[in-house]
Amino acid sequence: MALRLIEREPCAYSTVLVDRTGFEEDELTRFAAQVSELASPLFPKIVQLGDHLKERNSAWYRCILTNLFEMPTIGFVQFITELIRLKDKALFEHLLNVKSYSTELAKLCVKEGIIDEGTAELVSFAAFFHDIGKVLISDEILHKPSKLTPEEFESMKLHTVLGAKLFEKSIRTNKENRLLTVLYRVIKYHHERFDGKGYPEGLQSDQIPIEARIVSVADVFDALTSSRSYRKAYTPSEAFSIMTSDEGHFDPQILDVFQKNFERIRDSTNRSKLA
Repeated sequence: MALRLIEREPCAYSTVLVDRTGFEEDELTRFAAQVSELASPLFPKIVQLGDHLKERNSAWYRCILTNLFEMPTIGFVQFITELIRLKDKALFEHLLNVKSYSTELAKLCVKEGIIDEGTAELVSFAAFFHDIGKVLISDEILHKPSKLTPEEFESMKLHTVLGAKLFEKSIRTNKENRLLTVLYRVIKYHHERFDGKGYPEGLQSDQIPIEARIVSVADVFDALTSSRSYRKAYTPSEAFSIMTSDEGHFDPQILDVFQKNFERIRDSTNRSKLA
C-alpha cells in the first residue's frame, strides 16, 4: 500500500514509518530500494534507514525522504555548472581553469602558513563561481569581438556586484555559513587591487579578503594565457612578466607562491583535467 501511494504521489511524503514486526532485514532493505526507484530523481529520496522509534515495545523502520531544498551540495553544483556550460562555453572553461589554479594555489598557501586547510577547501569551491555575475551581463558586451569602450567596461565591472547580490539573501538567513560568506567575498572582491585601485569598493592590502586575493591571481593568469578575439594567448612566462610588472595589483606573497610553484600547479591542473 505504501508503495502504491508513493508511486501515485512521489512528492507528497517526507517520512515513511514501517512496523517491522514480522519482517526480515532483507525485506525492509528491498522496500527501501523500491521506494527509491519510485521516487523522482530529486524529490523524495531515502537518506536514512534504521531503528529510531520503540514506543509500545514495537520498533519501527523509518525512511526519511529529503526534499528539493535539502538537495546535496554536489547536486546543486552540478546543476549550476551545467547551466553555465550550456549558456556560455567560454565562460565555463574559464571558471574551470580558475578553479583548478585556485585549488592548487590555496594548497600551497596552506603549506606557507598563509591560510588553513578549511579556508583552502572553501576557496576551491568558491573559485568556480567567481564570475557568475557575468551571466547577468549582456551578450553584446560579454562577447564583443574587440576591446570594450570605457562605458562598456563600467557595465562589465558590475558583474562583481550583481554576482554577489545573488547570495545576499542566503547570507542574511544563514549568517554562520562560512561557505556562503567565502562565495560572496570571492565573487565581489576578486577584482580589487592590493594598492586600492581596483573595484568595486577600492579595498587595499589586508582589507581584501584573503580568499579573493588568491582567486585574483588565478583569474588574471588564466585570462592572460587564454586567446581573445583581439589578441593571442600569452605564454606563461609572458603572463608572469605582465603580472609582476603590474606593481600593486596582487598580494605579493601570493603571487610569489604561484610563480615559484607554477610547474607543479600546471602539472596538477593538467592531471585533474585528464581525470
